[in-house]
Amino acid sequence: MSRAESGFGRKKRRGGSRRAAGTHAEEHSDYGRDEDLYDQGYDPEEDFSAEYGHAQDRSGDQDSYEEYDYDDTGYDDTDYDDRGGDDPRAGEAVGGRRGGRRKGKEKRGVGRVSAFSASAIKKVSVLGDRPNQIVYTLAEQSKRKRGTAVLGVLLGAFSIALVALLAVLAYQLFSGAGGSSGGDQSVVAPPDGHSTLTPEQYRFQENDPEVFGPIDERPAEAEPMTEDAVFGSVGELELGDMQLELRDSAVTDSCTSMVWGEELGQSLIDGDCVNAASGVYTDSDNEYVAQVTLFDLADSEAATDTAAALDPTNSETDIGFLLSQTGEDVEGLQEGYSQASTQVMGHYLAVFWTAKTDGSEPGDDSDLATLDVASMSAFSFVYDEVVAYRGDEGE
Repeated sequence: MSRAESGFGRKKRRGGSRRAAGTHAEEHSDYGRDEDLYDQGYDPEEDFSAEYGHAQDRSGDQDSYEEYDYDDTGYDDTDYDDRGGDDPRAGEAVGGRRGGRRKGKEKRGVGRVSAFSASAIKKVSVLGDRPNQIVYTLAEQSKRKRGTAVLGVLLGAFSIALVALLAVLAYQLFSGAGGSSGGDQSVVAPPDGHSTLTPEQYRFQENDPEVFGPIDERPAEAEPMTEDAVFGSVGELELGDMQLELRDSAVTDSCTSMVWGEELGQSLIDGDCVNAASGVYTDSDNEYVAQVTLFDLADSEAATDTAAALDPTNSETDIGFLLSQTGEDVEGLQEGYSQASTQVMGHYLAVFWTAKTDGSEPGDDSDLATLDVASMSAFSFVYDEVVAYRGDEGE
């Protein structure tokens, strides 16, 4: 039996009866098909998939589409126009006389669309839930990128703030008030085994505004003291029969290294002491010794507070005084008897500490009193500064 003779039987097995032959003739005629080929048993709906290795399940189950890979790349709505037919999607616009033909073409159109949809569904179904996962992953990556950018901005801002803070700390560490640099930020511990000698007599002279008024506060443009500026013009001191020579001198930025006593050291820090000058004088016979010290503080009030902390008779402060700079060969100012005078000179505090080199008491000898007065002329540097700033005021 030929394929043309068995065509209707196959159609029956595929489910549902076919339309009348007239309908088929009219349908094929509309598509421009040769009636002679139809009369010879040609069936346009016959399934040749088995002969080409694409056996199709006839069960009618739509799930069977998942077993095949449909090539939807060749599908084009214009195929219908090329054969003289109408677009199956425009079936509603076709007249009533073509109702049967519309149904036939619609069936063919649906078959191709269904095949295309099945192929698309198959491709998507292979991913399963992966499309959503991909979207979520991309979203997370975007958030991470934004988070990284925000973190970078925050780290940059933090770095700038840290650099600014370090700059401020460095400025505070290496600069003092009034534009001068130096000074301690913490008390420098005295050397081990240092002398804790305090004077038997202590005299304090407060600031005289009429004399030291021009330097009552340390000027912003004031230069730090130097050894030559302070001691260059006072290598020798003379009063009556007492003649003294400068044996040693130094200027330091560490004021607290010149003293012992925690509270005294703290008073220098609180008074913004930026540097200190110290010199040691002796007579030609090395019988007497005088140590002179000048502290450069912020103002006369700070200088007065430091003088109070130096006073060994002041019960309101802990004990503390100057460290001796005489050396081990000189007993004076390390043990025995000594006496001291302090004078507030504007924002400076001058300390004059005198004794016999052997540390003995003076007795009826008045030379020690003369030595004390003579040592007070060691700081002509301060008077020169007063004159300089007073001249500026006059201008």
